Amino acid sequence: MNKEHSLEEDVRHGTKEQPMTVMRFAAGPKTYYPDGFFVQRHWHSGIEMIKIKKGSYTVEVNLEKFTMREGDFCIFNSEELHQIRGNEAVTLHDVIIFQPQILAFSYEDEVQRELIGPLMSHKDSLVHVMHPGDRGYMEFAAGYERIVACGLIQEDGWYYEAKIGVLGLLNQLKKNQMIHPSESMQSAAEKEKIDRYKRVVSYIEEHYKEKVSLEELAGAAQCNAQYLCHVFKEIAGVPPVRYLIDYRVERAKELLQKSTQTVLEISLNCGFENVSYFIRQFKRGTGMTPREYRGK
Repeated sequence: MNKEHSLEEDVRHGTKEQPMTVMRFAAGPKTYYPDGFFVQRHWHSGIEMIKIKKGSYTVEVNLEKFTMREGDFCIFNSEELHQIRGNEAVTLHDVIIFQPQILAFSYEDEVQRELIGPLMSHKDSLVHVMHPGDRGYMEFAAGYERIVACGLIQEDGWYYEAKIGVLGLLNQLKKNQMIHPSESMQSAAEKEKIDRYKRVVSYIEEHYKEKVSLEELAGAAQCNAQYLCHVFKEIAGVPPVRYLIDYRVERAKELLQKSTQTVLEISLNCGFENVSYFIRQFKRGTGMTPREYRGK
């Protein structure tokens, strides 16, 4: 699979010795996100905790949308499909991402059996949203801020404090009944739709350079073509074949920026068998021809 562009995020969050990442994302003029913050649908094995510091966001978790404002927390469990969009030009949020495995105990004590184990096996899930005023919010927020403070500076010993701090956050969620059986947070039908979507996206990312038919995508999703088109469009907003073409165009844009390959070579390397068709689809997606795009 082409992990560099995979929506099954394969970015290493931290290092092998310190597998945790603490980040701050600012959007607005003179930032990396001058036109506003946006991260498209993706998923990863880590648990992600976000705190909104400024502005408002629309957050999607497993197809359910939330409006998040200053002070709110949003949590994405391992492998959950999620998307984040800033609703204003200027926003700010902090992020903690960690692998649940780092909290596992070799001794099967009460914490391992009732808290860490069920999270690792996906039997339990953390609540998706926490607002100021919710029970336990103040304690959770204080613990979160301590982790962010040491994680952003990363002085000696920061990871020890952060790991212990994450256990404290999970304890707060457990105490305040904010950990629930996963099956109660998502219906079997919704899970099936998301699983099919993930399989198709992963298949496209792996085979986009090849000739790919709708029937092959339906085979990857383990359903018939008609049902796949309905489910995929419901989630992505476009049919699977349109998604495939748009994905190929995105990869072509990168090659035009980073390589000296000809338009014909890029067309073939991105799965377009006909260069004229490639140029039409590229212009449809970008408003300019490949040569014009490269020139800019």
